[in-house]
Amino acid sequence: MIRPLRKKETVPEERDATIRRELMHLLAGRQLPVSVLSKEIRKSEKELYDHLDHLQRSGILVIIPAECGDCGYIFEHRARPRKPGKCPRCKGTRIEPPLFSIAAA
Repeated sequence: MIRPLRKKETVPEERDATIRRELMHLLAGRQLPVSVLSKEIRKSEKELYDHLDHLQRSGILVIIPAECGDCGYIFEHRARPRKPGKCPRCKGTRIEPPLFSIAAA
């Protein structure tokens, strides 16, 4: 008799701090791109953008805008924290990602 395979139970990883608190701790006094944050916290960039968006809405997050690597255009009026796809001026795709920091209290 063949038994059906059971799904392996997953145990959530233990965390001392929430992801948003870890982000705030990492960004205190520093300006970092989301790729570095992703490596430090070991979460995907996509997941971190949701947390960064929440911190931005709460007024804690400071965003240093993305910049085009070809023509130097600065995306200063961009509301979303994600990296833009292409430059509106030169249509180049070599975009330096935005940097994130925490506002001083």
